[in-house]
Amino acid sequence: MPDDNFRESIDGIDLKDALALAAYIEQMLMAEQQWILNRLSWLFTSQSFLITAFVVLLSSGNHSPTAHLLRIALPLLGLFCCVTVAIAIRAAEGVRKPLGNRRALLSMHINDIVNIPKLVPALGSSKALRDNPWTWRQGSLPHIVLPWAFAVLWLLLLMSLGL
Repeated sequence: MPDDNFRESIDGIDLKDALALAAYIEQMLMAEQQWILNRLSWLFTSQSFLITAFVVLLSSGNHSPTAHLLRIALPLLGLFCCVTVAIAIRAAEGVRKPLGNRRALLSMHINDIVNIPKLVPALGSSKALRDNPWTWRQGSLPHIVLPWAFAVLWLLLLMSLGL
């Protein structure tokens, strides 16, 4: 349901129903946030093991065919992990954005009902529905940038191997 239709659908609801709906949307937002946090945690754990294994392998001086294969396979696995986590986080963001806008519309509706303009802050995903628009983008930087930063690291390591 687009946000305009959502705005029209909440126009007639009372404070109790608006609060209940806001609480439900907040639960869904927290679930998506937990998915993002779990994915980032898994990414950092996997990357620490892969980077450690790669450094140990490089410093071992082992020139066997298996070691050579691992020198290529570890960065490829690291790169694959980074890309899949980045895609999964983007999917969670796709769910979070409309939910954030709906939460903001409900906040505005609650403020209108109680006739206090800033009682509940607007924390939507779009600029128009957020009291401090800069906080959305800057707050999202770690889970947007870090998977790609690790991916670039793995690409650079692959290139340093002469591939």
